[in-house]
Amino acid sequence: MDCMDLMRHLADSAVSMILTDPPYGISYQNNFTRKRHEILAGDCGMDYEKFARESYRILAENAHAYFFTRFDCYSYHYECLKNAGFHIKNCMVIEKGTVGGIGDLQGSYANNSEWIIFCQKGRRIFNHTTLLENKKKEGKQFHRGRELSKRYKTRFNSCWFGEEYPKATYNSTWQKKNQIYHPTIKNVELLSWLIQISSLPGGIDF
Repeated sequence: MDCMDLMRHLADSAVSMILTDPPYGISYQNNFTRKRHEILAGDCGMDYEKFARESYRILAENAHAYFFTRFDCYSYHYECLKNAGFHIKNCMVIEKGTVGGIGDLQGSYANNSEWIIFCQKGRRIFNHTTLLENKKKEGKQFHRGRELSKRYKTRFNSCWFGEEYPKATYNSTWQKKNQIYHPTIKNVELLSWLIQISSLPGGIDF
């Protein structure tokens, strides 16, 4: 069902985390590949101000929310989320599995990243995970008064690029193998990382 219809049925503070990639209203269509994608169904825009307010309402106190966005939608989405009450902490930039090929191929930079607005309602610390090992040796004190270094990272960079991080989207080889053709299909491993970092055991993620 439409997410806006579903949200109306959810009680206040009903979910423990939000991870969403809502439509941007840009009528995306690629024109520069052998297999041309159709214009995305449902990508005609939405009432983002209402969506932001409802997202804030259904999210529990001291919880995290992730909203995928684009560079040309970022400022509007940011303001909507801020006005809804969210504390915006970062804009995450995640490397794509395949470089984007739309637009001006000779007079513009290729799009090789996805943007995510990371928000909090209240304040919540990250879960301790085993997703990524620290490069520094475990048990060392590198700064006076600080805790000893841990084996696994407890704080991540806001930009995820390189082999140690999952990609934001699947590459064209994966799409051909699985016969799933969508220009911005998100990588399940990336979503899994964010869920492990921010969700609560037994909680309801939206």
